[in-house]
Amino acid sequence: MRLDQDRSDRLLKKQILNLNRHIPRQRKAVSELIAEDKPHVMGVDGSRHRFKRKELEFVVSMLSDSELDILKLPIYIEMDTMASGARVSGKLETRILCKILEREECPADEIFIYRPEMRIIRQKLPTVTQYMFLVR
Repeated sequence: MRLDQDRSDRLLKKQILNLNRHIPRQRKAVSELIAEDKPHVMGVDGSRHRFKRKELEFVVSMLSDSELDILKLPIYIEMDTMASGARVSGKLETRILCKILEREECPADEIFIYRPEMRIIRQKLPTVTQYMFLVR
């Protein structure tokens, strides 16, 4: 029984990791993306993830000039197999999402969001955000 459980766990982890093939090899700063004709990052699987200029401009409107070099995109929405919600970490990332969600109080560098909030975020920033699946 235990051997079957271990194999099932390994298989599940492998499938979940397979879901992350779209994650970029390297994220880019907003300042770099906004300067590109066709803003994009390359995924681990070789796919090209393009950013909509309108979304980038929306993000730029919420940042200072110095922050444009600091914030890297895409913003990851971390889905955990052990949790019912998702997590987004990073000072600038949380500030942007709190503004979108109209939260008055916002944690310093980490925010937990649930399905209705994810829907709002993905409607406003579908190309600037990406799901990342975590396995424990």
